[in-house]
Amino acid sequence: MEADHPHPTGPLVPGETGGAGEARLLLNEVELPAVVEIGAWPNCLEVVSTRLGEIVGTSLPGRPGRFCEGEGALLGWVAFGRFLWLSASADDVARLEGAFETDEASVVDLVSARNGVRLTGDVAPDLLNKAVAIDFDPRAFPPGSLAQTVIHEVPVVILRRTVESFDLLSPSSFAETISDWLRDAALEFGYRVEDPVKVA
Repeated sequence: MEADHPHPTGPLVPGETGGAGEARLLLNEVELPAVVEIGAWPNCLEVVSTRLGEIVGTSLPGRPGRFCEGEGALLGWVAFGRFLWLSASADDVARLEGAFETDEASVVDLVSARNGVRLTGDVAPDLLNKAVAIDFDPRAFPPGSLAQTVIHEVPVVILRRTVESFDLLSPSSFAETISDWLRDAALEFGYRVEDPVKVA
């Protein structure tokens, strides 16, 4: 490694490590074959949310700031009238586009515009709190929670998958910015990059 580049930069590469001692944090790219934003038009929220629940095959989150998981898909309620669909099937984009009339909801394909990273480890909340003022106590922000925030001046959606595992979704154009920030923030804990994982 060249002396003027003491730490890796750019996309995360499986096998890459950083920090001293045993890695307490694992980083994975998250594969995102389908990323779709669904926006319910006024007075159509009930119709849209009911249909989304039928498509994902499980009960919807009870309020914004939560997500649910069906078979092969994850549905987040991002804000009032706004939902985010993440799945392992690229065919879901067309399926969702065909599920709603234009006067019921807007359906936007974001697959090329979003990048995902999974952060796992008992110190993951400590790392995230270097950038965001969110109470990650599991009683306040349990698995199944999501939040829109900003990390290193980049808009990010944080999804808590388990007590020690978080997915970070950011604009693809800032993927390297987020990866580099994660590397720097994780150095004190030690990190290892592992193989990409499926979103659902």
